[in-house]
Parts: sequence; C-alpha cells; structure tokens
Amino acid sequence: MRNSTPAPKPLSPRPAGRLIAAPSALLSMIAVLTVFSLPAAAQSSPQCAAREAVLDRLSSHYHEEPVSLGVTATGSLLEVLASPEGSWTIIITMPGGPTCLVSSGEGWRGAPVQIAEDPRV
Repeated sequence: MRNSTPAPKPLSPRPAGRLIAAPSALLSMIAVLTVFSLPAAAQSSPQCAAREAVLDRLSSHYHEEPVSLGVTATGSLLEVLASPEGSWTIIITMPGGPTCLVSSGEGWRGAPVQIAEDPRV
C-alpha cells in the first residue's frame, strides 16, 4: 500500500539582505516589546527631555554609557546604555524631537559580536 502523504517541500534559502537587517529589526522589536511591557502609569507619562540632558543624567547618576544603537523603521534613534555595574537603560530619540526613557533594569551582560570570516556567508 502506498503512502499518500506528500513529500515535504525543501527549505528555501534565507535572502542575503536579512542578515544585514537583523540587528536593526531586533532593536525595533526590543523597543516595541519594552514599551508594551511597561506598567500603565509609565506609558501614560513618558519621561522625556533633550537627548544631551538624558545622556548626561544617565552618565552622572548611573555611570551608563551607550553600548548599542540603531535606527528604527520610523527614523527614531534607539540606544541601549549600560554601566560596568550592570544597570541598563533603553532610550529612544524621535526625529527632531525629545529623547524618552523606554525601559531600565539590572544585570546587563554584553554579548560578544561574532563576525563571519567569509563575507559571503
């Protein structure tokens, strides 16, 4: 008796452009997820100020400095700041607008960046 189950389709290769876009897509996804995970009170009254004022305060009070950044699909600048002690903050700067705190926490650990030896990979 023959099996009537169709053969599985082969996986299609990942488009080359997806590898380059992944970091910015990841940062955008982090921003969206953290905004929706904030308590309702934090969402209704975002803490925003001029970018330099936010960076100065995070540096002087928490010793946090930028460790990663990216541009979102809407043109906003998303930054992750972290301190040697492990505190971290995510901020977003709107084009021509203020910088707002998105989320913050403890226990930041930087992940090593791995670069392929063969650029065709």
